[in-house]
Amino acid sequence: MVDKHTQGTVLGVLVLLICIASGCAFWLSFQRVAGIYLHEMERIVREMQEDFLQVSVDNLVLEIQGLKEAELQRLANLAAGRRQLFELELALDPARLPSSFRELMEGTPELTGVLWNRATGELLYGAGELRGGDPAVFFAFYEELVHGDLEALWGVSRSFLEARLREAVREQLARQQLGRGMWLSISKGPGGAEPDQGLSYSRWYEEFGWRITMGVHPAELQGYLSPGEAAGGKLLVLLSLRLVLILVLVVVAALGLVVLVEYLFFRRHTDQLELAVSEDLLTGAKSRRAGVEALSSAFAAFQGGEESPDLFMFDLDRLKQINDSYGHSAGDQVLQMVAAAVRRALGGAGEIIRWGGDEFVVLAWGQGPQLGESMVQAVSALSFSFDGELVQISISLGAARFEPGDQSFQEALERADQALYVVKRAKREALER
Repeated sequence: MVDKHTQGTVLGVLVLLICIASGCAFWLSFQRVAGIYLHEMERIVREMQEDFLQVSVDNLVLEIQGLKEAELQRLANLAAGRRQLFELELALDPARLPSSFRELMEGTPELTGVLWNRATGELLYGAGELRGGDPAVFFAFYEELVHGDLEALWGVSRSFLEARLREAVREQLARQQLGRGMWLSISKGPGGAEPDQGLSYSRWYEEFGWRITMGVHPAELQGYLSPGEAAGGKLLVLLSLRLVLILVLVVVAALGLVVLVEYLFFRRHTDQLELAVSEDLLTGAKSRRAGVEALSSAFAAFQGGEESPDLFMFDLDRLKQINDSYGHSAGDQVLQMVAAAVRRALGGAGEIIRWGGDEFVVLAWGQGPQLGESMVQAVSALSFSFDGELVQISISLGAARFEPGDQSFQEALERADQALYVVKRAKREALER
């Protein structure tokens, strides 16, 4: 028969064993739950980081596409604008088409063209090989004009367009500001090594054969997880409460960070693209696209009963000679200073638009035709020193206003363009005499 002392000892040992077993079971359970929690937290953080990287890379690709489309539109407008000038030249003096074609092509380095006599086969300008074959093979886009025996073909070569777009994209990528611990890789071809084994997202950009990859370094990723691992001891006691609380806080904070960074990233680059589209980066004048909107708005106001503004079109008389003699950097300096001089002459009462190359359009209110003379004098007062030589600049200018019979602002602009060429012709004749 077992005595009470022995029975009590056995019961005490059993209770102790049960407590130890229960404690171990609870300990292992909490450890298991803590491991599941930490693993789940790591998975959630990784998924959010992957979503953020995907959104960032996709936005970057959209930005590159926007740059490409803006450049395509600008060059297409430039080529189409030359057609208007050639057709105007034919209407004024068909015999001047060869010389006008040469002047406009040489003054517009973005364009490549050829002019020949179809009857005699005589090449009047350009490379002879452009006359045969399919022009779509050489040109990204082109314009064609036939007048009698003369045939003209001009446009933007595929090689020039690719080089221009690549440079614009590389400049844009150089301005990218990445977050702490992030990296960006642009590799040629479908492969490409990644800097490490951290999180990353890649996208293939077919246009240039680029693989764009953005990622997060492992050390930075670990920074999201270390606080949870360091608090493992306390987690065993307050796991249930902290599991819910930390998950909510991490999800809310991470989602808020993703939304905020995405908004700031998209907003900043959208503003840059809008500025690049609406402003000529060299001269600070309005771009042709923004100028068309301003002219259309002014013409709509005129049709609504408001007084017509004064329209002026001018170009530089010797820009090609300056480019040939002193380099394109000198020509760029002249364009900048001329635009600044005209802007001062306007005195805030008008807008200057870079129409293409060395051609500008001025839209002014309340100053009258005498503004044209003020702009001519302001430019004539400029002087430049290139390679120790003093260079004077002048412009040829034509003016017009909207008229009741006009169907669009283009008709007034064509009248200003015609007046401009009358001035240029008079200057040319005076030099010949």
